[in-house]
Amino acid sequence: MPVIQINNLIVHRRDTAICTVPTLQIEAGEHVGVGGDNGSGKSTLLRVIAGLERGHAGTCKVKLGRRDRVFVAQNPILFRGSVLSNVMYGLRSRGGSPRSARQEAARWLDTFGIGALASAASFRLSGGERRRTALARAMAIQPKLLLLDEPLSDLDDDGRQRLNQVLSEVRDTTVVITSPAAMPDGFVTRRLHLE
Repeated sequence: MPVIQINNLIVHRRDTAICTVPTLQIEAGEHVGVGGDNGSGKSTLLRVIAGLERGHAGTCKVKLGRRDRVFVAQNPILFRGSVLSNVMYGLRSRGGSPRSARQEAARWLDTFGIGALASAASFRLSGGERRRTALARAMAIQPKLLLLDEPLSDLDDDGRQRLNQVLSEVRDTTVVITSPAAMPDGFVTRRLHLE
């Protein structure tokens, strides 16, 4: 049974179609890479699936609640405060105790190679560190649907390897990523080009 079913999707801006997807079906647990040139509508597609983009023609049915979906934008937004508090945020908002949230957040920071930055202020991070923090925050809540907009940008080789490893290990999560070029190693079930 598909988790995502899209038919005749068209998103307009100022009378111009910025995203057109005739049909797209993604099964539970599938890992899909969406490729295409800059401006082809990849980010817009993820925003539609995440439920952040409204006023489109056609249909986009997602058989998961909004709490089960996580969208990491191309330019990740972090909260004020420490790196650790950013990663703890989702865990705490879902009822996790401070102690368990701290332990789980620290584990994910280590997974993404930024455990030493736990007490650093989020506004002082480099682009790659911001992305690793946003990815750790997303993974910490174990979403059923993970939407990553160009997750490899800003990452160095170590960051890419760590992300590849994490994505290769998630089995119960449906993952949709965008990229204008390369996809994570051994990840893509199929590559789509938006019209």
